[in-house]
Amino acid sequence: MGFNGKSLVLIGTILFIFQIANFFSIEIITPELERAQVIAAIASLIIILIGFLFKQFEPLAGEKADLKGENKFLFDKNIPDDVIDELAWGSEAILTSTAAAAILIHNDGVNILRRGITSNKEFNPGETCLRSIKDMKLLSLVNTKFYPGRDEFYNFCPDIPSILVVPINKKAFILIGGWSAKCFTKSDERWINNWSKKINNIFAKNNI
Repeated sequence: MGFNGKSLVLIGTILFIFQIANFFSIEIITPELERAQVIAAIASLIIILIGFLFKQFEPLAGEKADLKGENKFLFDKNIPDDVIDELAWGSEAILTSTAAAAILIHNDGVNILRRGITSNKEFNPGETCLRSIKDMKLLSLVNTKFYPGRDEFYNFCPDIPSILVVPINKKAFILIGGWSAKCFTKSDERWINNWSKKINNIFAKNNI
């Protein structure tokens, strides 16, 4: 069973209250007991402190959005089978192991894969996507509601709450939309970024 910040704060508080109540219920207080009580109090406060620190680093995911679109799996039939197999495996893993709702892989002006909740309209990369591949840097839009360039992604998935733009190389990138704001963890980003490097190697071997 895993513990989050809130549960650690609660556990630490309960332990602190119990040890205070136990201290006042004892009739004879010895030096050994005093030392034990002090250690117990410090341990409880440390647990509470750790809980607050955990809360600072936990993603504050919003409510799951009611996304408009159909759940599809579309891919370019001209792509070699071994490449599609890798893209199919990776996109499925992202959709099932993260909070992703939609995935698009774009290569050299062509959307070679679309999976999850997708729009029927053709997606064309704009300033944000082009900046990502130019700088070869993952871009995380944790809340598209407040992002001035959000219209760029309307044809990807309308009203998608959060987006990752992950460069593969100077002409290709992965676009991932999340069900809610702030839903992707740093671990998700690292895993997807490493997968993009694997895709780049596969593309190079197949002259894509």
